[in-house]
Amino acid sequence: MSESQQREGRYVGQRVRMIRKRRGISQQVLADRIGKSRGAVAKYESGERPVDSRRTLLDLAQALGVTMNDLTGHEEEKLDPASAGFHSVVPDIETVLWSQGNTTDTRPPRSVDGLLEMTREATRIRDNCDYATLGPMLVPMLTDAYRHVRQTDDERAWDVFGTVAYGVASALRARGYHALAWTASQEAQRAADRTGQIAQIAAAAFSRGQIMLSRPGALPAALATTMDTAERICADVRTIGEIETYGMLHLQASMVAATMGKDPAPHLAEAADHASRLADVKTAPNRSVARNESFGPANVTLWQMSAAMESREPGRVLALAPTLSVDELPNEGRRAQYFVEIGRAQAMQANYRDSLYALLRAEHTAPQHVRNMVTVQELVGHMMRTARRELTTGELGRLAHRVGVVPS
Repeated sequence: MSESQQREGRYVGQRVRMIRKRRGISQQVLADRIGKSRGAVAKYESGERPVDSRRTLLDLAQALGVTMNDLTGHEEEKLDPASAGFHSVVPDIETVLWSQGNTTDTRPPRSVDGLLEMTREATRIRDNCDYATLGPMLVPMLTDAYRHVRQTDDERAWDVFGTVAYGVASALRARGYHALAWTASQEAQRAADRTGQIAQIAAAAFSRGQIMLSRPGALPAALATTMDTAERICADVRTIGEIETYGMLHLQASMVAATMGKDPAPHLAEAADHASRLADVKTAPNRSVARNESFGPANVTLWQMSAAMESREPGRVLALAPTLSVDELPNEGRRAQYFVEIGRAQAMQANYRDSLYALLRAEHTAPQHVRNMVTVQELVGHMMRTARRELTTGELGRLAHRVGVVPS
């Protein structure tokens, strides 16, 4: 294989070109549909310009009549041996959700306390982006949660069930199974409706908003889902879990707003205000087991960086980065995102060596997560095509193989 072929690799623009041609759409028509120039579309398709924002990816998917997964190569990730531990259990998760736990599993179910403990451990593993370990835990957790609500129908069983369903939805969404994640999030909503607990209601709305953010045309609904829920519950938010989950609604709204080209600042300010409240309610009772312990002042700053990146403000990202110590972030997933945002901002300013160092730190922190991030794959592929040879033949070249943008 020639060096030029190795540097070509794979990228979103290739799929855009292939689907556009199959649809019989010209570059100019596609450009008109997404509100960009024909030259911009040509650069996406040739790999000269990366598709490095969620908004552009969604616009392209909508204009071509496909999903984000169709453009990002989700099917290829399923073939990655490192991801097999998660992907291989998805059909069983689907069966449990379809049957509401009425399966041929003959194990004695864990107690509610045992299930709650397993759920907390699964949340820790999910937050640290170890999906290979997490995958096999999800089927027995979800099956047991269904059994408890069927057998006892009490509020505590429903509370734990809602937390399990939320966790399953989060994991499925993170791995690209958006339709199945929606089914799990609806089950989390069903539990929230049953218990009426504020934290459960907020968590379920957050989950639905995140999933809708992956669908072309659903951004207004994603924003409405999060903000309508936030407005409905804001007067009753008091406990730690309620503040955490309510705050995450505003963080999610900030990202949707930035993706829509709107101002995310009001949502980020509201989230920051509630993050500052956490120190005053450390001893407050929290009846619901629903939590989002990632929420806090440090995570708000990270979402400010992400919103600035989506708004194409790399200078602001790099100005915010020194104000946040990575050790303040609550888990490996958040720490990895911190370095990814720095890497994206540096690359946007053509500081490719600094970008590479940041991406390598991100990969070291959460390899399963970072290697399958579309933004990382697009960025690494772009640098392989544009950076100086001494960079592409070293660490960048090896990273490009690991994230799958050049042939092994």
